[in-house]
Amino acid sequence: MFQLRLSVVLTLTLSSVILALRNGAPPDACGHLTPRHPDTTANLHYPPYQILPAAGQGRIRVILGSPQGLAYQGFIINARSTDTGEYVGEFTNLPANVKAIECTPGLKNGVTHTDTSEKHNIEFDWEAPDDYEGMIIFNSTFAQDYSTYWVGVESPRITVVRRNIVVMTTPTPPPTERPTTPPYYEAPVAPENNEALARKRAIYTGCGTTKSCFGAPSDCVDSQDCKAVVAVSVQGERYIFELQGEGGKYVAVGLSEDAKMGDDSVVECVENSGKISIHHSWNTGRKNDRLPPQSGMLNLEHSSFEDNRIYCKFTRERRTVIKGHEFDIENKPYHLLIAMGKDLKPNGVGYHNLREASAAPRRLSDVAKIAAADDVLIRVHGALMIASWIGTASVGILMARYYKQTWLRSSLCGKDQWFAWHRFFMILTWAMTIAGFVVIFVEIGTWSSATIHASLGVVTTALAFIQPFMAALRPHPGTPRRPLFNWAHWFVGNAAHICAIVAMFFAVRLTKAKIPEWVDYVLAAYVVFHVVMHIVLSFAGCASDRQDSQRINAFPMKDLQRGSMGHPDARRDAPLAAMRKLIFAIYFIVITVFVAALVVIVVLAPIEDSWVKFTNNF
Repeated sequence: MFQLRLSVVLTLTLSSVILALRNGAPPDACGHLTPRHPDTTANLHYPPYQILPAAGQGRIRVILGSPQGLAYQGFIINARSTDTGEYVGEFTNLPANVKAIECTPGLKNGVTHTDTSEKHNIEFDWEAPDDYEGMIIFNSTFAQDYSTYWVGVESPRITVVRRNIVVMTTPTPPPTERPTTPPYYEAPVAPENNEALARKRAIYTGCGTTKSCFGAPSDCVDSQDCKAVVAVSVQGERYIFELQGEGGKYVAVGLSEDAKMGDDSVVECVENSGKISIHHSWNTGRKNDRLPPQSGMLNLEHSSFEDNRIYCKFTRERRTVIKGHEFDIENKPYHLLIAMGKDLKPNGVGYHNLREASAAPRRLSDVAKIAAADDVLIRVHGALMIASWIGTASVGILMARYYKQTWLRSSLCGKDQWFAWHRFFMILTWAMTIAGFVVIFVEIGTWSSATIHASLGVVTTALAFIQPFMAALRPHPGTPRRPLFNWAHWFVGNAAHICAIVAMFFAVRLTKAKIPEWVDYVLAAYVVFHVVMHIVLSFAGCASDRQDSQRINAFPMKDLQRGSMGHPDARRDAPLAAMRKLIFAIYFIVITVFVAALVVIVVLAPIEDSWVKFTNNF
């Protein structure tokens, strides 16, 4: 009798387990989503599974899978309103190994498994009710096996407006411990703001899974906050492009063979008085020319302008011939160029305010999140020019102008201190300038004078290059040509310094530099400080002259006439030497701070994004 009762109990227990795992979850599990597995608890770590929704007209294609390719044996899923928590919609087009359950009697608003076979990427559809408006979220439980399961795995939030569906964003990673009971959903704070955000982020839906995405600034696709972004998907033989840009008058995407401007096919989405138009253009070098419309090449399917945000969706033929160049986007890899600008020309677009190029060429038929090209050489160029012309050149010029009669009681390598250090700093300036010029030439790959910055950079490099050769050929003191050399050496050096500083102001406006506009104030502060120090030292020189019968703080074009070196005062510093040394110490420290700050800004550009990432990680 005892054995009979024991076998009955075991049979009932096993039946319960089988019911819970083999045949799927019962309808009463919709509310708590928790498997009836005795002696087990839900896994509280980050789930290796995810719910991937793809929006369509009035329905959503739901994919249940694992980014790591892990299999699962069982699951249950339903959709709820984030406002009320009520079940919403019904599931259709179910595969053979799953079944619908009625979380609400008469409605197929839940889905679960029918067997314990290993499953990968199960797909089915969810249909929205007619005239439903609101935000929903899918909640699911994944059972890897009998004892390992995750409860309350959430999908991205989804906005439904009368069967028009927009997936908002990627799901927020869950904490290691859940503070509430399932299902895990939260009502939005401001639904109207979420709807606007959903429309803004709709272009990112499917990035890396169903379409290729690329945006600017770099690494913005994952955070869904690009200033300009392009998404490319393939549907049969149709190549569908989506373009979106914020804060400009146009957003454009180009196909390039070398990630640089020149021989590129460009499509522009342009806003003018609230109306959106699409145009095709061609990059010749750094010049962009609009092309006449070609029948069938581009087909604008949808466009909008909302909250100063341009959006357009268009299709492009797989093969086109433009300016004698064939573009085969199906079989040939291309670099993507994306740009956004605020200026329009009468028959084209103006200079871009933001530009990014992809790191490597890719076939657009291959789905991926496309990475931006590395701009390390641009940053190295900027750091070298800042260090040379704000740093070493400024110090070297100051020493030659005001410190010829300071530190006279000691020498360096047999030379006066001022001359030895002047030569040291100016050689450093020369070397870093030439290195910076070579680096940017390698990055661009061609000679360029398309911008004021580039033109001034070329002039600066040329003037800096000839300076040491002029110094090597200088006439001896007292010869007739020595004054001419002094004036020429002074003029070329100061002209190079001025051109370099002005070029830096124009560099702030270059989109490639990614330097914030407020850096203009930092550069202006340097200029003011530099000029003030020169004025102070000039007055100090005049005061020193009045205290000494001999002019000791010589003007840079004058030669020092010391007289007999045997005189006891010949190696004595000029009056006010202590003050000049103090001023130099202050000048050197402040210049070092300017250089360090500007180099950090250039190397970490865009500095705002780097600061946000740093504070978040900290």
